[in-house]
Amino acid sequence: MSKENNKIYISNSPFTNGHKIVDFVWSARLDEDFELWMDFHLETDKYDEEEEYKDDLDEIDDISEENAEKQLWINYDHCTISSTFWNNKGIKIENFKDLDFNNLNNKTILVDELPVDLENTKDLAFGISMLGNDTIANHEITFIDTKEVGVFDIKWKGKIANTYLGETDFDYDFYVYMKNIRFAGIKINPNLEKKQVVEFFKSNSIHFVDFELIDANEFELENYVIKLKK
Repeated sequence: MSKENNKIYISNSPFTNGHKIVDFVWSARLDEDFELWMDFHLETDKYDEEEEYKDDLDEIDDISEENAEKQLWINYDHCTISSTFWNNKGIKIENFKDLDFNNLNNKTILVDELPVDLENTKDLAFGISMLGNDTIANHEITFIDTKEVGVFDIKWKGKIANTYLGETDFDYDFYVYMKNIRFAGIKINPNLEKKQVVEFFKSNSIHFVDFELIDANEFELENYVIKLKK
């Protein structure tokens, strides 16, 4: 992740300065049916990390609406938006050329446009923990080329419904602008044979020459992954 002070801004949040993003991963995966999916994982710092928030007697006695709202958010610690953490679907890459970095510049991907089925949130691309396990949809994700192979600025906005606390309307908007995000690589389903995988990417990816197939480390579920050459 870039060393820039990347943040997420959430409307209706009592923390108007936004929340610092401490982890952001852009990756992809090839499943056992040779279907390709794009994944994002975003995690923020604690909600009150950048606030001058003190748990002293004055704060305890402060029963203002703003303070009560801050206390509510602090109880939920931080925000996570992810297609991998809760095993959500991620973004289906229908055209493999969409993973060609030459085609990504200024490309906007629309995902889970409203309305969505709140009874089947596992079918959504991403899960979210904002104020509990809420619902996130109506994504607009835009890639902006940085002139370095596999590195992009990423703009991401969408809507959140606080379903954990019983709401059904998507009343929260979020906005993220991440700087200099390097593509983390493609995770390969362990049931696929390496030779088949190599042939698959050679025939479908213009930029395969920029990648290398490497053995995964012992802590990963995959046997091997495809990553950008250093």
